[in-house]
Amino acid sequence: MSKNIAISEPILAQARTWYVRMGDEQAGGDDWALFTAWLEENPVNVDAYDQVEMALADVASVVEAQENITQNNENNENNENNVVQLIAKPKKPPKIIWGRLASIAALFIATLTVFYINNQFQPASVQTYATNVGGHEEIVLKDGTRINLNTNTQISVAINDRTRIVTLKGGEAFFDIAKDEKRPFIVNAMDTKITDIGTSFSVYATDVALMVSVADGIVDIHNNSQTTRLLKGQEAVQMLGFDDIAVRAVDIENISTWRDGVLVFDNVALSTIVPELNRYFKIPISLKDEVVANLTFSGVINISDQNTMLGSMEALLPIKSDFANGQILLYHKN
Repeated sequence: MSKNIAISEPILAQARTWYVRMGDEQAGGDDWALFTAWLEENPVNVDAYDQVEMALADVASVVEAQENITQNNENNENNENNVVQLIAKPKKPPKIIWGRLASIAALFIATLTVFYINNQFQPASVQTYATNVGGHEEIVLKDGTRINLNTNTQISVAINDRTRIVTLKGGEAFFDIAKDEKRPFIVNAMDTKITDIGTSFSVYATDVALMVSVADGIVDIHNNSQTTRLLKGQEAVQMLGFDDIAVRAVDIENISTWRDGVLVFDNVALSTIVPELNRYFKIPISLKDEVVANLTFSGVINISDQNTMLGSMEALLPIKSDFANGQILLYHKN
């Protein structure tokens, strides 16, 4: 465990919840896979779980010492001619302290169940896939699910005969899920869980937001405070650091058009389009001034080749491009 790390109470609460959940006799393979995915999401989660375990270890020592004292008393009563040694009873702590100790002791006992589960269930192996800037890859899982990775994207996949879990660590992916009612397909992204049984949807995690767009079927989105159901033709947006999920309509035909090498925009300002284009090319594009930034564009942009893309934009908009200082500058055509 990392030292001197201040861990927020919400994270510690999650760690305690996982400790109880994994100690439940009803916990199974799905729980273990979800727990593993939670640990992988953030190193702080591991530190938080270690703190919970250490706290329980301290309580365990107290419980063991008390049991030893009780056992010694019983032995003395039975083996010394019925002469009982008097041992001063400790003063009873405040009621709230006893309640806390009882709860923690119960959690400590639950570790035996965790040990049993860990020795009876083999967690799913985790496979990682990633694309570089401008890259595009299609993955076919052993259950028949197809995953298309967009530019600069990384995922980890944990799948076996009991669970199917993908963690999107950054970027964008389109999922065409093989239906399996016994194994819901779960995508973890930005502290949010997207659950599906058999459908097609896109998940895009940016530096500021998470977007989930459904091309077919039904998807449930769950975060710390709410669960939202998305239907075909709907898109959910969750801003980073907030639990509120906004739902809006989306054109199914425009979901993940990057799979065909194009992006579709409808009256969108260049100030919004250019950052999106920069995801696909190693040479960054910059805007000279607000005049160019405020120009709007409607249509299709080819992202398979940067020069072709720039030529199309220059033909459709009053702009020119120039390469200087390692970047492409867009300025207004006089």
